[in-house]
Amino acid sequence: MASISSQKGRLYLLATLPHKDGSPGRKQARITLKLDDTAQNWRVAKKRLELLEREIAKGTFAWSDWVDSHGKVSWRQAIDLLYRKMVLNGRTSQSSWNVRVMGYLRQLDQSEQVTTESIERFVTKYKREQAAYKQAFYLGRDIAKLVDVPFPEVGIPLYGKSEKLEVPTDAEIIDWVLGAGQPYQWAFGVIATYGARPSEIAGCEFEGDRLLIPENTKTGARIVVPLYKEWVKLFDLHNVQEIPKSNRVEPRPDEIAQWLHRRKNKMGVKWKTYSLRHSYAGRLWVEGGSKLDIYLASRLMGHSVQEHAKTYRRWITPHSIAAKAEDILYSSGSSAVE
Repeated sequence: MASISSQKGRLYLLATLPHKDGSPGRKQARITLKLDDTAQNWRVAKKRLELLEREIAKGTFAWSDWVDSHGKVSWRQAIDLLYRKMVLNGRTSQSSWNVRVMGYLRQLDQSEQVTTESIERFVTKYKREQAAYKQAFYLGRDIAKLVDVPFPEVGIPLYGKSEKLEVPTDAEIIDWVLGAGQPYQWAFGVIATYGARPSEIAGCEFEGDRLLIPENTKTGARIVVPLYKEWVKLFDLHNVQEIPKSNRVEPRPDEIAQWLHRRKNKMGVKWKTYSLRHSYAGRLWVEGGSKLDIYLASRLMGHSVQEHAKTYRRWITPHSIAAKAEDILYSSGSSAVE
């Protein structure tokens, strides 16, 4: 049985382990974690303890995986540092860490030293136009900064740089939602009408026609208004449907998205479920005009102004932008030059 120990303000793991010199037998030994005794670091230590106990149970424990040699940093140690930055001190949830981050990092030999070359191998195993390359690129860059290793000279991600976003028309959205059948109609309808993320619809509540997004979501609690308001009745959104509950010990953040993805594919719908959120962002711009500034629009959707401009408005064509500008500048009563 292994345990966590604190001595002189530092944290350690205690366990009965093989001798470091490889001689037969086992003895009580201490593993230095290089962590101060704080509440946050205890959470890191507990994760390391779980890993140690698994290795002991499977007979895969090796001192070389746990002992820092001559100041070198292993991928395991680097991942611990990244966990502290993203989860303990940042805004990444534990479930997002497990799925979206460790889904990439667990493929590494965690006993290997972090070097410029090993980071390059990690990143370039994917093609530059893949979403996976983009994820590995930024994870590798964060780790390089944390362990003070030069980041390799690799190309910046191309994913999303020139990809054209396709969004359905209002009529196509109505056909899609009404043709889905319950409880899918309600789920698709909430995303379309309120621009919610798929992961936000479980646990949301209505306050009249406003939608209350719960606190335990990607960007926290917020209140959203419908667009269009008549869609609330058309899609029967006040008749709240039950979303299938996860049967996982630790639910994945994308489970609802995957559930809806399977349904839309079965229906033969060509657009991504997220296109309903993009369409909502576009309607905010078209309907709100100059009265609804980009700050309010981005707050309604739960992200930054920069993200709103870069991602959610870039599908709007230059012709649409020009037409809207003309409508604002040259409409009756405008103070624009005549």
